[in-house]
Amino acid sequence: MFLAAGLAALTVCAWLATRPTAYRGMIPPLGVLGLVEIGIGATVRLRAPRQVEARRERDRMRRVIASFRIYKVVETVVLTAGLTLMMLFPRHTVLYASGLGCLLQASVLLVLDRVAERRAREYASGLKANQ
Repeated sequence: MFLAAGLAALTVCAWLATRPTAYRGMIPPLGVLGLVEIGIGATVRLRAPRQVEARRERDRMRRVIASFRIYKVVETVVLTAGLTLMMLFPRHTVLYASGLGCLLQASVLLVLDRVAERRAREYASGLKANQ
């Protein structure tokens, strides 16, 4: 899911780069957060088959689950910054568009992280049950 969301964000960036619109201000937040999504997705995808040692995996999952708190705070700050920019600047300006990009990407990341956190907790519970 993270890979798909990141690729979608980069596709929107490429499309916006070819258009003469004030919404080009969305390119930096969409691009940066899209690359973050791709990095997360690729890391999870590459790491999953190599995890064999149960104790190490349980420890890793504890750290992963704990990190979701930090992600939520950062994503909420980005979402709030986006809303603030959208309220402070008129439509069709670069800063309004940047705010819109932050709002969109932070919203997507919050939803994806909520799903990922739920799956991580289920996986960690399964690891604990197999002790």
